[in-house]
Amino acid sequence: MRLDKHGFTVVELLVAVCVLAITITMGANIFKASFSRWEANSGVRTVTGAMSSARYHAIRMNRSVKFCIEKNRIFLKEKESGEWKTFRTFDVDDNVSLSINASPVFSPEGFASPLCSIYVENGHYRYKITLSMAGRIKAEKIKG
Repeated sequence: MRLDKHGFTVVELLVAVCVLAITITMGANIFKASFSRWEANSGVRTVTGAMSSARYHAIRMNRSVKFCIEKNRIFLKEKESGEWKTFRTFDVDDNVSLSINASPVFSPEGFASPLCSIYVENGHYRYKITLSMAGRIKAEKIKG
């Protein structure tokens, strides 16, 4: 009597399922790290873009523009009748936190005062964005 084998044994199936589970877990961790990096980079791009927009608007409209961060939202304000009025806002992802040490004002000549530093972080990545008096914006990753 001859038995033809058609199929897999339980041990072979268990090994295949374990290998698949390990592969999926590793892939998920890589995806999670990549997504976290993407979120932090997106926050940096939003902040630097908003700063560039504020500087450009100040030069183009020949008005002072104030750059403010409140509750993870960026506000660009210009003075009207002695008050700062918001004319544009930028939203930052909820998984990214922003902190700033001063609210700079861009002059119509493109200069900024006072100097400021903005920190963008999401738990895994941390960046520091600095603004010079000449209006230059520099972003750098902070180790740690």
